[in-house]
Amino acid sequence: MKRIWHVSLCTALWCACTLSVLASGTVLPAEAAPSVAEQTQTVVITDPAVHMKNTNKYYVTSGRVYDAVTGAVEGISREKTGLPQDTGRYYYRVEKNLTGDYFYSVKAYDTDSHILIGSYFVAKDDSCVWKLQDNDDAVLILGTPEKLLDKAEVTVYPGKIPMGSYGILRVRMPGRLPYDIKITSLNPSVADISEKMNIVSKSEGKADIVIDLRMGNTVRTITRTVKVIEPADSSNHDSGRRPIGIGIGVGWGGGWHHHGHGGIGIWV
Repeated sequence: MKRIWHVSLCTALWCACTLSVLASGTVLPAEAAPSVAEQTQTVVITDPAVHMKNTNKYYVTSGRVYDAVTGAVEGISREKTGLPQDTGRYYYRVEKNLTGDYFYSVKAYDTDSHILIGSYFVAKDDSCVWKLQDNDDAVLILGTPEKLLDKAEVTVYPGKIPMGSYGILRVRMPGRLPYDIKITSLNPSVADISEKMNIVSKSEGKADIVIDLRMGNTVRTITRTVKVIEPADSSNHDSGRRPIGIGIGVGWGGGWHHHGHGGIGIWV
């Protein structure tokens, strides 16, 4: 009887809890609960300029630049751009302001719904076209990234690193496109590179830092010189506090680190 009573009590408690939960409407049985996929809603982006007056104030709507930029995208296969074969099913918006002072931001919208169906970066020197993805990946669909890498700005901060402190690298890539980076010190006894890619002071002196930036198979090598000094010799040193370092990316092995929200695709 004791065993039967135990089972009955548990069953009663389960039924009471189930009825209570269903009555509150907060929890559904497992078989009736919506899946994660069903709960996830796709973000729909529409053309913000549909009802805008004087769109030519913010967008390039005609002329040589418009023809060249949209023509560059139109000249790429539909397999790469993802655009419909029928050109009447979409239209372009070309932003006047350059992204990173290098790229024209081009967006394609559905003619009827005005929903975004394609987003691209077209280099102002016609050297490359990138397709931007929903998951923050970027795919090079035309040209090469050589001139883009030449536009990247690399700064070591501070230029004089106090002993007991460390410096960081600041990389400004037009369009904030993702890239791989590798940093090597030619004089690690003066300044070495940590796992978080900070420049760590070791002893007084100068050290050359070699920075490799890579997109696909294209690599640009840059050299910067840092100087390690005593704290008293630096106006950048604040009461012995260490500067805040910024990690550049996640290690990929072989000394390479990846920087950016997504991955890099090179269409071949």
